[in-house]
Order: sequence, then structure tokens, then C-alpha cells
Amino acid sequence: MTETLPATEAAPWPRALVELYDAERVQLLRAAYLVCGSTAMAEDAVHDALVRVSTRWDSAERPRSYLYVAVVNAARDASRHARRTQRLGRTRTHDVNPAELSLQSMALRDALARLPERQRVAVVLRFFADWDDEEIAREIGVRIATVRSLVHRGVARLREEWKR
Repeated sequence: MTETLPATEAAPWPRALVELYDAERVQLLRAAYLVCGSTAMAEDAVHDALVRVSTRWDSAERPRSYLYVAVVNAARDASRHARRTQRLGRTRTHDVNPAELSLQSMALRDALARLPERQRVAVVLRFFADWDDEEIAREIGVRIATVRSLVHRGVARLREEWKR
């Protein structure tokens, strides 16, 4: 089932954004999910990011990267908000329907959730969004060598988790 963006007379969606969303929807949701660990939060993050980028879409130099950066940032914000809410004792459930995930997918999600945020974002952008080191470095505001270190350490921790 493909989901397309609703067209409205007040704020029509840029055609190029709609086409990119249609082509990348699953990957965008996957990247957001792996950053925040919740299907509901991932869907919200993708849609929030789409609304944000739609207003500046025509000025984007690299539209695909621009959209992914917005989605990852929205997922990071949602994840931080969820952690703050849990610390304050206000719990919201954004659980995934286990029937939708294989056991390996659930194990990967759980292992990714245990990584520090920067490692998790670097690993997700590298392996699930197919970004290069330079793009990741610009997104998270570090040097390219730091990205390589984050990815290396993140993958090493995931391997350790996977062995358990």
C-alpha cells in the first residue's frame, strides 16, 4: 500500500517533494524508526519533516539529503521527548505491532536503541539511508573521522549485542 501526500488548495505540495516521498517513503520510515524505536513516532517524524521541508523545498540544494536530514532530526527530537516524558513518569506507548516485525528486526531495533544517540544516528544513516561519511558528518556536526569512529564503534556494539 502506498501512501501519497494529500493535495490542498491552500498549500499544494511541491511535485518534486511528492515524487521523492513516493520513491523513498519506506526508507524514510525505516530510518526514522531505527532512530526513535517506535513506528508511531517514526510516522509522525516523517510527516512533521515533510511539512517543515515543504515550505523551503524550492531552495534545497540537495533535496534528497535535505529530506533525510529533516526526518532524522524529527526522529531524534521525538526520541528525546519520549525519554524526557518517561523520566518524568508520564508514559506514552508507541509500541510496534510485533506481528509486523521478524524476531531479527525486533532484536536489531532493541540493539540500536541501546547505542548512544550519535552512534545510532551514524549507523542508521550509513546502512539504512545509504549516506556517505561526508553527509553524515555535516548532519551531526562532526569531522569525517569522527563519523567513521562512531560507525565503527556502533557496529562493534551491535555485533556484541547480536552474539548475546
